[in-house]
Amino acid sequence: MQENITPEDKKKKIEKREEEIRKNLQKIKHKLVVISGKGGVGKTTVAVNLAISLASIGFKVGILDVDITGPNVLKMLGVNPEVKPMVDPDSEKFYPVNGPLNIKVMSMAFLLASQDTPVVWRGPMKMTAVRQFLGDVEWGDLEYLVCDLPPGTSDETLDILQLIPDENVIIVSTPQEVALMDARKTINMTQMMKRNVLGIIENMSGFTCSKCGFYIEIFGSGGAEKAAEDFGVKLLGKIPFEIEIGAQGDKGVPFSIKYPDSESSKAFKGIINVIQEILD
Repeated sequence: MQENITPEDKKKKIEKREEEIRKNLQKIKHKLVVISGKGGVGKTTVAVNLAISLASIGFKVGILDVDITGPNVLKMLGVNPEVKPMVDPDSEKFYPVNGPLNIKVMSMAFLLASQDTPVVWRGPMKMTAVRQFLGDVEWGDLEYLVCDLPPGTSDETLDILQLIPDENVIIVSTPQEVALMDARKTINMTQMMKRNVLGIIENMSGFTCSKCGFYIEIFGSGGAEKAAEDFGVKLLGKIPFEIEIGAQGDKGVPFSIKYPDSESSKAFKGIINVIQEILD
């Protein structure tokens, strides 16, 4: 017989779960939520290299891959998905896997049978998974938790924004007008929800030929500055287009580790400095 749950009981259950999540995240000083208005702007690349850049200067960092149906963080970090998170049989809590520079990593990819296994879930199942990642993972004492969210304003994005009231939102866009149209909507959404928008990062911001030194703004320019100005948020920085960024992501070696002296790595370090200035 199906259990009869009243609306009041359901409300209490939800409130209890949300309180558990808040307590579980108390040991994490800063929560950085990386989102974008659309796919294809390099959001996961930015999230991974932000985590790497923070860890490289001595911070205790975790990264949570909240893209339930398209988890790519493990691939870009070079973490083996077959190394499963440890589970405490008594508390039923589970522990993130250690990635490069001792970054604590959690992703839906750990729970799939193979890299080719699709996650065909409706909203409620995705939301349950998000709550487990936030409430049942023993993150421990962290200075930064970087959350890589799926593009757009899907269930996972709304859930994270509602469940972590003290998060700091980072918007990723490219200079293209279409990407910036969606980025502006995303900024507007987070402000409507009264969440703290840390700023916007412009990815793929210009390309310099390594052979002749010729510089070209492949996707245009000025859009990120305009969006930041219109919505009263900070332009955190611009990351140039470099061919090796995508190549290293496919190889599972974070760009910031492989090429620490590149222009892109310098840009990430500059962004980290700005973030520290804002938060400290």
